[in-house]
Amino acid sequence: MMPLLVRGMHGLGDNLHQRAVIRQLMRGHEVYLESSWVAPYHDLIADGLKVIHKATVLRTQAKNASREAGRFHRGGLPRFRRAVQVSYSPDQVRSQGSVLAAMCRVTGTDYATADFRLPIPDAWMKQVRQLLDTWRPQKPILIYRPLNERTEWSGCQARNPDHDAYRDLLAAIRDDFFVVSVADLVSGKEWMAGHPIKADVEFHRGELDFETIAALTSVAALVVTSPGFAAILAQAVVTPATVIFGGYENSSSFAGGARYSPYLGIDPINPCQCFSHSHACQKTIDIPAATTRLRAFAAQAAGRSAG
Repeated sequence: MMPLLVRGMHGLGDNLHQRAVIRQLMRGHEVYLESSWVAPYHDLIADGLKVIHKATVLRTQAKNASREAGRFHRGGLPRFRRAVQVSYSPDQVRSQGSVLAAMCRVTGTDYATADFRLPIPDAWMKQVRQLLDTWRPQKPILIYRPLNERTEWSGCQARNPDHDAYRDLLAAIRDDFFVVSVADLVSGKEWMAGHPIKADVEFHRGELDFETIAALTSVAALVVTSPGFAAILAQAVVTPATVIFGGYENSSSFAGGARYSPYLGIDPINPCQCFSHSHACQKTIDIPAATTRLRAFAAQAAGRSAG
C-alpha cells in the first residue's frame, strides 16, 4: 500500500477522536502518524500503524512523549507523496454538527462510520485492579475532572462552566458514588479553578498515566467533567459521561460519540458556540432542570454498572 503521512493534532481528546480517521485511512494506506501520544493507538499499531514523534513544547504532550519515547516508530521513513492534516475550524464544527464530523470532513473520511472506540488491554487493567483492591469501593465509581486553568491555553476560563453550577450539580449525585478526582496540576502552569470538592480518592499531580486513566474510566459507572479529553475518553471506552458546559462551545461538540456511549450534555440556558477566548458567554444553567436530568442519568449509569 502507498505510504501516507498523517499530521495529527496535539490534544489528547483530539487524538482520541482522530483514531476514527486513522482507522479509515489505514484501509488503503500504510499510515505514518505524527503525534506525541502512542498508547491511544496500541491496537492500530498492532495492525501496522507507525507513530512518529511530533515535537511540541506543550507541557502534557511533552511529558507523555518523554515517557513513551521508546515506543515511537524508529525505522526509516518512506518518501511520502501525500500528507493529510487532521484539523477542524469553529465554522466547520458549527456547520457539520460536532468536532468529529468536522474532523472527518477535513480529512475526507466518512463520519457515518467513524469509530474511535478504544479497546483496553489486560496489561492496562492490572494497575486498576490493584487500585480497586486498595480502595475496595462500596459504591459505583465516578471519575471527576476538577475545573482547571493553564498558562499555555487562554481559553480555559471562557470554556469552563459556572463554578457554582459545576459544584452544585456534582453535589446532587455525589453521595451515590465513589468519587475519583483526576488532574495534573503544576504550580504556576496549571491550577484548579472553582470550588474544591471532597473526593474519595484524589490524583491531582499527574500520578496516573494515560493507560491507567483509560482503564479506570472503562470500569467507572460515570464520568462527570467539563469539556475536554475526559468526555471523549469516556465515549471511547463506552462509559456514560455527563459534560457540563460553560462558554466557547456547547454540547453538540461531542455528539459524535453519543452513538457509542450514553452522553448527557448540560448546556447553559443560552448555549454559545463562539469558540472565542474573550466573548462574554452567558453561562447560567437552569439548575433545577439540569439536576433532574442528571439524577436520572446517574441512576441509569449506576444501574448499568451494577448490571
